[in-house]
Amino acid sequence: MAVRIVCWMLFWLASCVAGSAVAQDRMVFDGCTDPGGVAVPSVMDTSLARTFETRLEGGRAVIRYNPDLLPGMPPKVRLFFYAHECARINLGRAPEAYRMLADAREADCWGLVMLTRSGLLEDRDVPAMLPDMRFSLEEWEWMPGPPRGFEWYLPACLRDYAERPSLSGPPRAQDDLNACTRGCADTLYQCQQRVCRGPACEPCVQTYEQCVTDCSSRFPR
Repeated sequence: MAVRIVCWMLFWLASCVAGSAVAQDRMVFDGCTDPGGVAVPSVMDTSLARTFETRLEGGRAVIRYNPDLLPGMPPKVRLFFYAHECARINLGRAPEAYRMLADAREADCWGLVMLTRSGLLEDRDVPAMLPDMRFSLEEWEWMPGPPRGFEWYLPACLRDYAERPSLSGPPRAQDDLNACTRGCADTLYQCQQRVCRGPACEPCVQTYEQCVTDCSSRFPR
């Protein structure tokens, strides 16, 4: 499955706060395409309960975002999470699918690398961004994906993918690996429904992690 995130654009728009003459900057996102090269709409939605969320609307993926949440988030960090949502679409994750930690990290990596390849981020930006990517549990309620730390694996993403000649052509086993890990996620969901209902269900999580390890052994990248 080819991952394509092309023609990234980030615009700044000055919009007036209702009932006030004070203007505030609004970040407007555009430029995400799906695996077929079709543009994925990005819609500002200040009623959204998350900073970013992908929904299936009229049979197509739509990225909605709320710039009013966590207004102190630096622009490059906010752009990273938009890239995460776009990468998730290209990796074949259904908008309504349960967001697993391994899937979130994979989307983080693909999104980050595409931003650096497109010139919207430089490698040296990543260490500077990391302090602003530490969120409280309350703040994680507004963020895409499960709570996670970025310090140990985002720099590694850049080192790993720097050796690949092109991100538009992942290794042949990538599709098989994606299908395998999605099967692990489905099994986890079913286990959680039967056994202990919740993301902290330890027996189910252990089974899931072993399944993902087995997938990685069967389909090495």
